Amino acid sequence: MSNDKNKTIGILGGIGPSASADLYLRIIKYSQTRYNAVKDFDYSPIVIMSLAMSGFDETGIVDENLVKNQLIDGVKKLEIAGADFIIISCNTVHFFYKEMQSAVKIPILNVIEETKKRILELGLKKVGLLSSESTNKLGLYSNNFRKSGIEVISANESEQKLLNNVIENVMGGTQGIKDVKILNKISANYIKNGAQAIVVGCTEIPLAIDQSQIDTKIFDTTQVLAEAAVDLSFKK
Repeated sequence: MSNDKNKTIGILGGIGPSASADLYLRIIKYSQTRYNAVKDFDYSPIVIMSLAMSGFDETGIVDENLVKNQLIDGVKKLEIAGADFIIISCNTVHFFYKEMQSAVKIPILNVIEETKKRILELGLKKVGLLSSESTNKLGLYSNNFRKSGIEVISANESEQKLLNNVIENVMGGTQGIKDVKILNKISANYIKNGAQAIVVGCTEIPLAIDQSQIDTKIFDTTQVLAEAAVDLSFKK
């Protein structure tokens, strides 16, 4: 196993920084557990472009054009830097997926599509969504999943305000047990309404709660993306 045989992973990060660092660490861990990586040359080459994003906050997209232009510039830099494909450490900015993909010749993995594959494999038909306000309002998951026969239960206005607070806490590194309780309560409401599992559709939220802290099956999109990236990198 040698890194000259593995594809170079490009990470468009900084949205936010903690979530990006979490994604990088999960890539390393999955390389160890799935591909028995030990020595430095066992791992895939990784290029990280950490954006200091403007026009974006805990609710998601504030200034669409400003955000879009920064994302396009970021993926172009990753391509120039030698990435063979790109992953993005933020669900919300997948709203601009087509624009980003059109700007580069290398593939960009889509976390929403990758997560949907996992759900379809289990034959689930209804899931709850924990996400940013923009991801919710733009219907990034609900519109996509509906095409494949999967119904998405999203946060109502009061629940979304609570989710926004959790996301902001993670962005500042102040998340704690209060956030776990909030996420569990919202998830319990989803289950009452028929959700068979919970999609953690914001890369900040997995830093506030993990599978050990919630009884319901969760699809952690950060983990999904990390595994998809490593599998593609190691694919011959």
